[in-house]
Amino acid sequence: MPITVREIMQLKEFQNFTLIAGREGERNEIMNIGILDYEYANEDPYLEKLWAFGKGAFVISSLLFAKDHPERILSAVRGLCRDGVSALAIKTIYYETLPEEALAYADEHALPIYMFGRDDAYFQDIAILIRAKMEERDDTELLEQKIGLMVNGQMSLANIRNLSQEILPMGGYRSYFTVYCKAKSYSESIYYVRAFNTLRDRVGKRDAVFRFQNGYLVILDMEDRIRRGNLAALAMRILSVRQEDYHIGIGKLHETMDEFHLSMQEALYASQYAKLFGQNPVCFQQMGIYQILLPYCRSPWLEQYCRSILEPIREFDRQYDGELFRTAEIYVRKNGDVEEVAKELHLHRNTIRYRMSRVRELVGDEKDSRFDEQLSVAFRTYELQKL
Repeated sequence: MPITVREIMQLKEFQNFTLIAGREGERNEIMNIGILDYEYANEDPYLEKLWAFGKGAFVISSLLFAKDHPERILSAVRGLCRDGVSALAIKTIYYETLPEEALAYADEHALPIYMFGRDDAYFQDIAILIRAKMEERDDTELLEQKIGLMVNGQMSLANIRNLSQEILPMGGYRSYFTVYCKAKSYSESIYYVRAFNTLRDRVGKRDAVFRFQNGYLVILDMEDRIRRGNLAALAMRILSVRQEDYHIGIGKLHETMDEFHLSMQEALYASQYAKLFGQNPVCFQQMGIYQILLPYCRSPWLEQYCRSILEPIREFDRQYDGELFRTAEIYVRKNGDVEEVAKELHLHRNTIRYRMSRVRELVGDEKDSRFDEQLSVAFRTYELQKL
């Protein structure tokens, strides 16, 4: 995704830029950079079209073309809006502000206009900085795509080895684990970028931090670290992130880079578990049966198994306007505690026992001692498939 005007303006190099119009356009994406000279200050429609800026341009100007001719400013603003320019930054050499009609037009068409002083920045420096940030964003997105292929099992072991050598300090680790901090509420504001930079500065030189799916993947090198307590305590001590802002998942300790993709997958699944059950942070190895259910909940075999258990219950409810499915779902959630199920449904416990006996008949052998186990796997998988 291209960088936005708001993200650029939050950089420290632009702290002296003042927004005077077009606040609604701060989410505009920047595709290129240009300098406004006389492009819209002529009466030749052909030349104006020929010299027009490309869509998504961040345009810089001193308004030299409008010196002693303020009436030209509205015409220029109209042209910029017509051509889909993302923002206009004006150096206050000839004008400290713009005519009211030009500001109103920019507001109406969501064209952000900024003013900056003579000594605040040079045109060339602005262009170089924005271009560098655009390239950095492109590199970040490319890396995120590569990581996505790896964690989704679409990358060979040879390519996993190559990627780990490319992106990790010293080409990899002898002992490491991965943490994934998934933002609870994504914002394109600069907070997301600043939090990433803060996190990257906080970890050790041999650790690695990557942006991934509105969150941060952190690979922590454990070769020379003293291990006090469990991995969760260690990770929180190192990262010092606000737990209320993230769903935090922590993978197992690994001793070979051939398991780099597994380490990332574990952290991602643990983060999903943290979100599902409202726990934070969560270690993959403490997830019980969900260590299997989360990775395979959408596999054809598990989906087929769930249908074989759940569909007969659904069909019974459709035919008889029953409540067996809901009762069985709560029964699993309450770990088979009939008293608790009865309490939640405001029914007598014998009613719950009767309903569960009907579910047992529908599912299969009434004497099968594995009934609770089978029902639990089916409903917990169904719960995950709804995510």
